[in-house]
Amino acid sequence: MSTQPSQLSRRKALAIGAAGVAGIAAGAAGSLAAHQSGAPAPDQRFAGKVALITGATSGIGEATARAMAARGAKVFFCGRRAELGRRVEADIRAAGGDATYRRADVRHEPEVRDLVAACVDRYQRLDIALNNAGIESPRAARLHEQTLEDLELVWRTNTAGVFLAMKYEIPRMLAAGGGVIINTASISAEVGFATIAPSNASKHGVLSLTRVAALEYAAAGIRVNAFAPGAVDTPMLRRAAAAFGVSYEQIAQDYPVRRIVRAEEMASVVMWLASDEAGAVHGADVDASGGYLAG
Repeated sequence: MSTQPSQLSRRKALAIGAAGVAGIAAGAAGSLAAHQSGAPAPDQRFAGKVALITGATSGIGEATARAMAARGAKVFFCGRRAELGRRVEADIRAAGGDATYRRADVRHEPEVRDLVAACVDRYQRLDIALNNAGIESPRAARLHEQTLEDLELVWRTNTAGVFLAMKYEIPRMLAAGGGVIINTASISAEVGFATIAPSNASKHGVLSLTRVAALEYAAAGIRVNAFAPGAVDTPMLRRAAAAFGVSYEQIAQDYPVRRIVRAEEMASVVMWLASDEAGAVHGADVDASGGYLAG
């Protein structure tokens, strides 16, 4: 007896159904095994991305370099202290990440130009830039007691350094059809602080540059934002606390969270701004101050 078409259809459907059930069962078993092992899927949100970070031999820059590399990014970073830079590079590579250190001083245009070029030569692209290099005011003094040299020293690093970095990063991103730039501002970009006029002025400049760049390049697919740390446990804060003669406990009392935040927390803010989840954010200065700017 010949098999009827309807019987063939039923048998084919049963076979497909059985295979589907088997596949579902296998998938469920795999998911259950993964769940039972307690091992979450690795966070590789930046896999295939290239991130350039200035001022990454310590503090927020270092924490961000480590965090991005751990999440799949190829990290190219600079700093003036070569010994620290090589140590950070070695640590990231030992942990399985991809990182390259190059000594550069963001106060000097040829070094910034060559830094960006070397990054693209090394990794063939530039997707994310964190312009983080910065210094504090050299001394605490009222404005009329500051010198032009004090102002120029801080401005060259904090403001001109960000300007130069974006000047050379943006053409690379335009050529590639887009990218993300994040600039490290400060709570002093939003409010004034007595006795640190050079630093205060420089960070206001960073925020202005951020907003102008955001307006100019949003339509070209480049997102430009800043974030505003407050007191973060970094070598810079330790130097400032010593210069002002105050303790961490005293500083913490100025913040609603009543603690000094960690550099790793700032890295998390940067990674969110760099991610697709922040795709609608342009020209912002994200408050990462532990509540200081809420008052």
